Amino acid sequence: MSTTTERSRATETLSQRERELELLARCEALVSEALRAGADEAEAFASYAQKAAATFEKGDLKLAHVDEGTTIGLRVFRHQRLGFAATNQVDAASLASAARNAVALATASPADPANRLPDARPIVELPTLVHPGLARLGIEEAVDYGHALVTRAQQFDARLSVDGANASVSRVAQAIHTSRGVRAAESDAMISLSISGMALEGADVGGFHYASDAIRDPARAESALKSLVDDFARTSVGNLAAQRAPTSYQGLVLFSPDAFLDLFVAPVLAASSAIAVQRGRSALGQRLGERIGAAGFSIHDTPGDRDLAGAASFDREGQPARTFALVEDGWLRGWMYNAYAAAVENRASTGHARGGARGVPGLGAHAIAVASGTGGSREDLLGALGRGLLVQRFSGSVDPASGDFSGVAKSSRWVEGGRVSGPLRETLISGNAYQLLARIVALGSESERVDGSARAPWALVDGLTVTAG
Repeated sequence: MSTTTERSRATETLSQRERELELLARCEALVSEALRAGADEAEAFASYAQKAAATFEKGDLKLAHVDEGTTIGLRVFRHQRLGFAATNQVDAASLASAARNAVALATASPADPANRLPDARPIVELPTLVHPGLARLGIEEAVDYGHALVTRAQQFDARLSVDGANASVSRVAQAIHTSRGVRAAESDAMISLSISGMALEGADVGGFHYASDAIRDPARAESALKSLVDDFARTSVGNLAAQRAPTSYQGLVLFSPDAFLDLFVAPVLAASSAIAVQRGRSALGQRLGERIGAAGFSIHDTPGDRDLAGAASFDREGQPARTFALVEDGWLRGWMYNAYAAAVENRASTGHARGGARGVPGLGAHAIAVASGTGGSREDLLGALGRGLLVQRFSGSVDPASGDFSGVAKSSRWVEGGRVSGPLRETLISGNAYQLLARIVALGSESERVDGSARAPWALVDGLTVTAG
């Protein structure tokens, strides 16, 4: 809700709105207790979560459970010293005890001039993130979704071995109240699905594969589940009869959206943390305003994208969460700030405080979207690759400080004559992510949802070192 008004949203259910108001009242009470206990500033962040989840192992239901609870975290500053306490008890005595504990911890902490809370700023509310239909789902539906994941995979191909499948329905309400006028609350609800395993044919064991998704509209659950399982199944079966790559080389490699995010986007996000920059730990710390990537390469944080799991109206500190450009057309445009990093430079937060009620705010993006390009479809990019490696998943290490990476291409394929010729055994790839950003040859024409939490296109990158396994 807005920091300046507490108008109700017509699309919300009464119980949802009542939950938000209840959390706000508890946060306000905790802040009052903290100020009475001697805090100069206080912030209370509350989270209520209800989750119905079903876990399947080797095709059978292993566990079905419902968890529900509320946690309130209190951050205080006393003489610019930080104290924090959290409690899952909401009675007056417990809140008073948490307030005393937080202030006591602050007394024993070192002073830091950047320890101060942000002022209230107007928040542009998203339409409700809670779909009315999802609000009625529970443990029975979670079990049904999990069973459907396993059944569809088994029907797709008898060679598939489903090691694990998980389905959950979750509802969350969050609220924040501070002594500096921040007051906001928001609810969310999602269906989360995942499946993992491999294909087996005689003595041939295909490479392990994993897939997941998260959606808010239950009307999309069936189609999302089918798409998830079918993609998992095709990739897993396609991993059978893997061969050694015909050759080692240095040159073009085609990356799936998932692998592109892991190898090239994640290091940029780590290096775009204002705290990393301020502490000299960012490889891009001196390059703001410079070109770091190929033309057409753009990264935005898009908390207003309601199709992604990180959608939100405000961040962990009650600051507005807005579309934010990190990279545009290859140019590095901005750092992400939470209130602490912003105070170091005497500027405003960019709304990138992250975290929950059990700890102090961290810093990170909400819902990353990498812009699509003009490279066409996956098949078009295969044609542009001609001969070489296609990587669907990456398993290895990426050093965000230097950008160096080395690891294994999982569920990889060899491409010959612009067509997939067959699966490969685990093949080594290495390079430097920051240097290779400038060698992005083409980006696919569609930015695809990845795990329900980000968007990215297929990407053709030059200069990779590929070592046949």
